[in-house]
Amino acid sequence: MADQDADFVPSLYKPAALLPIARHREALLYLVETFPVTIVVGHTGSGKTTQIPQFLDQAGWCAEGKLMAVTQPRRVAATSVAARVAEEMGCNLGQDVGYSIRFEDVTSAATRIKFLTDGMLLREALVDPLLSRYSVIMVDEAHERSLSSDLLLGLLKKIRKKRPELRIIVSSATLQAEDFLKFFAGESPDDGENPGVLGGSIGRIISLEGRMYPVDIHYLEQPAEDYVERTVKTVFDIHTQEPEGDILIFLTGREEIDTALEMIADRAMNLNPKAPSIQALPLYAGLPTDQQMYVFEPTPENTRKVIVATNIAEASVTIEGIVYVIDCGYVKLRAYNPNTGIETLTATPVSKASATQRAGRAGRTKPGKCYRLYTEQAFASLPEATVPEIQRSNLAPIILQLKALGIDNIARFDYLTPPPAELIIRALELLYSLGALDDYAKCLTTGFFAHAARMQPDGTFKTIDGGMTLHAHPTSLMFNRKADWVIFHEIMETANKTFIRDVTKIEKGWLLEYAPQYYSTK
Repeated sequence: MADQDADFVPSLYKPAALLPIARHREALLYLVETFPVTIVVGHTGSGKTTQIPQFLDQAGWCAEGKLMAVTQPRRVAATSVAARVAEEMGCNLGQDVGYSIRFEDVTSAATRIKFLTDGMLLREALVDPLLSRYSVIMVDEAHERSLSSDLLLGLLKKIRKKRPELRIIVSSATLQAEDFLKFFAGESPDDGENPGVLGGSIGRIISLEGRMYPVDIHYLEQPAEDYVERTVKTVFDIHTQEPEGDILIFLTGREEIDTALEMIADRAMNLNPKAPSIQALPLYAGLPTDQQMYVFEPTPENTRKVIVATNIAEASVTIEGIVYVIDCGYVKLRAYNPNTGIETLTATPVSKASATQRAGRAGRTKPGKCYRLYTEQAFASLPEATVPEIQRSNLAPIILQLKALGIDNIARFDYLTPPPAELIIRALELLYSLGALDDYAKCLTTGFFAHAARMQPDGTFKTIDGGMTLHAHPTSLMFNRKADWVIFHEIMETANKTFIRDVTKIEKGWLLEYAPQYYSTK
């Protein structure tokens, strides 16, 4: 039986010149000038995300109308880092530095450094397959191995053969650097110019020092029966017993975050009136951008900020003032069942790499502490790394995207980690059955209208076939918005609801016009 009261046992802002990457400036510029591919390894706080674009801009890589693209796995990272770099460069956001996320483009003709999600850069490739506007493309936080970033890396490898002058930078916070470099070097014939050297004449790895202050790791003696309850207890233990410093909490999803925020608010009412107050803030992907930005604002005087987040706060997003991290030990990951055709979102133990990333959020400005809500034995049994998303997801949208990019031989596309053959076969079967591909495996318009649903009075949606009740996912722009008819491209199940994502509002007449074989008799 878990012991709810078991004790734990032990196991910035900085000027640019003081960041670890500052001393590597000349070496980095040399590698980018000399090799097509540079792999940068650096933990949180090293300055790689904010400083590398500025180094390259100062060195002339963004001259003569060229741009540098810096991709991020999430929109909150793209927007917040762009704002930070614009501030450091002394320009208005949208001028020399801008960002582009879905349905929001804050750039101009003067923009030289552009932050964007990897999905947005893939969309640009649909119009400009060689991404010819960019002299340098930096894929940040590539260790997350999202579907979009893996697809982008494969596309960049293909583009590099047509554009040898293009410079590619892959940034990772973990030690997967050799895998990335081997992927780009491959069996290239020019590797012989540098026999025995990893990367040959294709690229090199540069490693930056990690965080500036040590982080003490604390484990539970016994597993927590309710980690949300234990999280809240730990917050107030820290608040009443530890010196000043903000707290970052990792939970699995919005429901847990909302529960934790309510519990923190209730217990904060019992604090000593003379004690510092608590400012608790949420951070998750479905939160509106303006509300996400609250976590980056300075902490008020005589207040401790407590940020309750999903794994969105693991990478890229650096929140100043964090000294304490509370890690629940779980993350919600998507898993696709090719037999049912449904993706589920399930709470799964984190990997050791993710746990290390979470701990790395502390200790940016002073020695920090990480409280892991599991035992040291449990940590030892965790997998080394998270399974790449491409090996556990529905590949139908990715195959459609590759087809739209003109890549017809899906099986021979260069994947960083090849997906299981079963997932590819199932995705192709699904696309054929929906009419998204013809007999020659070319894209058809019809298939994009195969999944349609009608909004109900209570705000849910019902499919035309089967009448399944669906909910717009909180990350969808259609969440809490009205639309009589929609089409969707992704179904995701959680414990008690079935969600749809990639939702688009349509007119009913479009169904009859573009997909009459589905809807003419319905």
